[in-house]
Amino acid sequence: MAEVVPIVGSVRGFRWWRLSGSGELLSPWRGPVRWRPGENEASCLARRGMFGWKMARTPHPRGCPETGCECGFYALHSLPEMDDGLDRAIWDIDTATSGGRHGLVLGVVAGYGRVLIGTEGWRARFGKILALFAGPTVTSHTREMGVAAAAYGVPLYRDLDAIVSEWGPDRAVVDDLTA
Repeated sequence: MAEVVPIVGSVRGFRWWRLSGSGELLSPWRGPVRWRPGENEASCLARRGMFGWKMARTPHPRGCPETGCECGFYALHSLPEMDDGLDRAIWDIDTATSGGRHGLVLGVVAGYGRVLIGTEGWRARFGKILALFAGPTVTSHTREMGVAAAAYGVPLYRDLDAIVSEWGPDRAVVDDLTA
């Protein structure tokens, strides 16, 4: 088993949300799990029911996330890369379309508490939205994106390089954690 090395503070990563019609940010793939402004605590949605994901019957003894489960808030160490191959991951979406017709929004999140580090990203018990990004060519949902950013108390960027340099994960920290 790999040695567990505690770190002080949080890790940052990129993730997608789904923007609801009322300006709330939702989990894009796990049903209507709503993110709140400020701190969010993950719950295990280990069971899939007829009407979507349900809470696990028995919580994990150490809380979320747990090895051997898929629970926790997810984020990526680096921006999703577009690949035309069939083996593309579900989160590999063109960042320039963030806030577009598909309703998905890219942003930066801080993860802390119990955090499991993987090769492409991490899962955390606690998450906090830090910044959102609307693609430079997206115009149809810009107003809704602005409303969401204001509701969550975070900046909205139109320049990908700016959000990466100001809020993106620290490459040195990522390299240390994934070494």
